Amino acid sequence: MPALRVGTPAPDGLQPDRKEEPDEGVWSVIPTAWLCVGLALSVFSGYWPNIGSPIPLDRICFLGGFILLGLGLDGWVGWRRWRWRRVYGVMAATAAYASFSALITRSLTTSEGFFALLDRLGLVPFLLVLVAPVAFGTRRQRDLLLATLVFVGVYLGVTAIGEGLSIKALVHPSYISDPHVGIHYGRARGPFAEAVADGLGLYFCAVASAIAAYQWRRLWARAIAGAVCLMCLVGTVFTLTRAVWVGVALATVIGMLCEPRLRRWLLAVIPLGALTVLFLLVAVPHLSTKATSRLDAEKPVWDRLNTDLAALRMVEERPFQGWGWQRFLHSDTKFLRQSANYPLTGSKAEVHNVFLSHLVELGLVGTALWLWAFWLAIVSPMLRRGPPDIEPWRVGLIAVTVMWLLAAMFGPVPYAFPNALIWLWGGVVMVGLEQRVPAQASTTAPARRSVSGLASQAGLIG
Repeated sequence: MPALRVGTPAPDGLQPDRKEEPDEGVWSVIPTAWLCVGLALSVFSGYWPNIGSPIPLDRICFLGGFILLGLGLDGWVGWRRWRWRRVYGVMAATAAYASFSALITRSLTTSEGFFALLDRLGLVPFLLVLVAPVAFGTRRQRDLLLATLVFVGVYLGVTAIGEGLSIKALVHPSYISDPHVGIHYGRARGPFAEAVADGLGLYFCAVASAIAAYQWRRLWARAIAGAVCLMCLVGTVFTLTRAVWVGVALATVIGMLCEPRLRRWLLAVIPLGALTVLFLLVAVPHLSTKATSRLDAEKPVWDRLNTDLAALRMVEERPFQGWGWQRFLHSDTKFLRQSANYPLTGSKAEVHNVFLSHLVELGLVGTALWLWAFWLAIVSPMLRRGPPDIEPWRVGLIAVTVMWLLAAMFGPVPYAFPNALIWLWGGVVMVGLEQRVPAQASTTAPARRSVSGLASQAGLIG
C-alpha cells in the first residue's frame, strides 16, 4: 500500500496524535477489507440477478464486516477508539422513526420499502458512520479505503468512456448495454443503469483519487491515481446529465476555494476543464448533438415540476406526521394537477427532491431528525480544519457533499454506492478531527522550538 506523505505542521498548541494508530497487525484491516469490498460491490446493487448472482453480494460483505467488527476480530484493540457521540443517538432515533413508519404503512415487508430504508434513508450508511472509528480510524485503514475507491474509479471511468465512445468491449457486465434494463440508455450510466448515479460515483471516485495522488508517496502510485481522477472526470461528460455537469463544476470550484493551497490553481483548472469538454464535443462523434439535445430536453423539467408540486400539496395536508414511508408512489396521482404552462407528466415517479420526499413520507418530525443526523455526520465535520492526514479528506468531503446536494435537489438519489460513501466519508473526517490533542503545557516559559523539533512533531522526520 502506498505510504502517506505528511503535510504541513499542525497549528501551535495542536499536534497530530502520533499514537492514534499502533501497529495492530493484519487483523485490524480484515473487517475494513470486508466493508471496502462491500462498498465496491454496491455499484451493482439492485442488479445482481442480471449478473447471475441469486444473492446481493454487497450486502453479504457489509454484514460480514459488521459481524467481524462486533466479534472483535482484532482483539478489541480497534474499539478503544470508539466512544459515544451525539450523532449515533440522532441516527438511531431517525432509523426507529422511519422503521416504525414503514411498519405502519406495511412497506417494511416490501422489497422497495425495505431497500429504500437501507439505502435512500440510510440504515447502512448510518452503520458505516457508527463503525468508522473502528474500521477507518487509522491511516492504514483509510489507505485501504482510498485504494478501493481508486480501483472502483478505474472500473467506472473505463466503463463510462466505453459507453461514450460506443466501445462495447469496455462495457461490462452486459446488462449495462441492454436498453430494457434501467433507464437513460444511450448515456454513460455504468453498473447503476442510471446516469445520475453514475455521475455521482464517477465524481466521488475522482475526488478520492485526487486525495490519493496528493497523499501517496510513491510516484507510480500517485501517477495512477491522478490518471484515474482525470478519467473519471472525463466520464462525467458522457453521462449527458445537466445535474451532473453543473454539480461537477460547482463542487470542484467550491472545494478548491475552501482550501487556500488549491485556490491558486483554480485559474488554471477552469480553462483546462473547459478546453477538455470542448475537445470532447468536437472529437467524439455525435456527442455535441446528444449534449445539445439533453440541454434542450423539457420532459425531465416537467416531471420535476409535477412531482414536486404534488409533494408540496401532500405536505400541506399532512405536515407533521407525513403520509408514511414509501407512500408517495401510491398517492401522487390524487395530487397531480394539470398546469396551463406544461404537460402533466411524472405519474408514478418518485419525488425529484430528497428533502421533499422525506418531508412527504416522514413529516416534519422525521425529516428534522434526518437533517440533524446529516448535519452532525457530514456538514459539521467539514466546517473544522483537521490534522494534516485528515485535511485532504475534509476538503474532499466539501466537494462530494456539494455534488450530492445538487443531485438531491433534482432527483430522488436512492443509490446504494454514493449514499453509503458520503456518510462514510463524513464519519472518517469526524473521527479524524478527534486525532488532534492538546500539546502538553509547559510549566516554565515556552522554549524556542527548533526546526528539527517542529518537523519531528509534524511527522516529517523520525
